[in-house]
Amino acid sequence: MAEQQQMERGEARPWQETMVRKSNNQEEQFNPDKIRRSIQNAGANQQLADEITQDIQGSTHSMMTTFEIDSRIQDVLRQRDQNAYQNWMRWKEQHQKMR
Repeated sequence: MAEQQQMERGEARPWQETMVRKSNNQEEQFNPDKIRRSIQNAGANQQLADEITQDIQGSTHSMMTTFEIDSRIQDVLRQRDQNAYQNWMRWKEQHQKMR
């Protein structure tokens, strides 16, 4: 019962227990490796990818969405690595066209 109340309020929880709601409304287990790999694929170096991933891991909560994760990644890349940011945005645009 307490877990259900926690989920309804969107409270912080260990990343290992966090489910992420995707844009199609499906849920999947939070996967920091997937985030790190995606950031590196955009061209960010491993150190920056690790920093962003750790930041997101440290603030996971129930009801977390892929939109929220994406926004945080964009914010950091925009400030710290313009090339990776531009690659990230191009990938997003192409991915949205495929939907």
